[in-house]
Amino acid sequence: MNFSIEQKDLASLTNLVYRAASNKNAIPVLAGLLLSVDPESGLTITATDMEIGMRVSAKNVDVTEPGSVLVNALYFHNFIKSLPAMRINLQYDKETAKLNVIYGRSTGFINTYRDFEYPNLPIDKMEDRITIPQAVLKEALKKTAFAAAVTHFRQVFTGILFDVKSNGELKVVASDTHRLAYFSYEMEQAISEDTKFIIPQRTANEILRVLDESDEPFKIAFNENNVVFYREGFLLMSRLIEGQYPVYEQVIPQSFSTFINIKTSTLGEILERARTMPGDDSLKMQYIQLTVANNELRINAYSELMGELDERVEEVDIEGEQDQKISFNTNYFLDAVRVMQTESEDIQLKLSGTLGPAMIQNPANEKYIYILVPLRTSN
Repeated sequence: MNFSIEQKDLASLTNLVYRAASNKNAIPVLAGLLLSVDPESGLTITATDMEIGMRVSAKNVDVTEPGSVLVNALYFHNFIKSLPAMRINLQYDKETAKLNVIYGRSTGFINTYRDFEYPNLPIDKMEDRITIPQAVLKEALKKTAFAAAVTHFRQVFTGILFDVKSNGELKVVASDTHRLAYFSYEMEQAISEDTKFIIPQRTANEILRVLDESDEPFKIAFNENNVVFYREGFLLMSRLIEGQYPVYEQVIPQSFSTFINIKTSTLGEILERARTMPGDDSLKMQYIQLTVANNELRINAYSELMGELDERVEEVDIEGEQDQKISFNTNYFLDAVRVMQTESEDIQLKLSGTLGPAMIQNPANEKYIYILVPLRTSN
């Protein structure tokens, strides 16, 4: 194998895939990056730990001799990104099993795996396919993935649900049972039947790294066990989370007793200040209490150890029932505000009683909603 490529281009490619390699030593080859070159397809780099797999390719390479080598993913990535910005040449020496790297008048070499058998990514037999603009997929994952649980005895709550309807409607949902984020989108194409699949949070995070704000199509193919996200020059395969996702529609309230409209920036600033208060010892978390009375909204955060924050919110519009107090997890509330503050000057809070789930929403965007379950507090 012998090829040359710009250092910045190779570093960009390895930066996309090296995290898919395994950092465990159970199967040594899974810690590697598979580099393959030929004159027609150019350079292809593959990495997998059998749970997630990634493949990137580029044609802006000069191939003198085709071939494949397997190198340690982390070391190769760190080495390539540390090289000076110039065209570099990579040559494989079969006798020594070393990958020689020539940059300017300097050289280095990287040991490769000998006589390796690298697994193929299970991307065949993907019958169902949908297409989404990159910007839409990025928005959907950015607004939902954070609401999934980090750990949960029901593994489905650690993932993000893709609920694909036969009429072309796509719903992306994540929940840790204390909150739920919901994003909907009308696709241009329909599929043969309703389908649901759950991707791990890690998969969502890796996809977000490569998505941009363009309308370039991003394709998704899936079967019972795996899902593949791909576009020209990039492919990500992931195992799906097994299990039946609960009927999330039942969590979304259909009626509300109180409607509160407030400036997004104002609410965000108050919640940021409330976060400075230590968490409640009994609840083991930070929380705020909202008091709605006399057409006024007060937000209180109290810490027996450190002090109290009590703010009367300016420029607030309240409709419906009043004279109520309701408490929420401060960080969960702030997560929703941070997502919405880049797109809307106003935010709407819909209450369904002091213990019923609340809805947080951009009044001008019905395709995204955030459901937050109130806390039971002593006061």
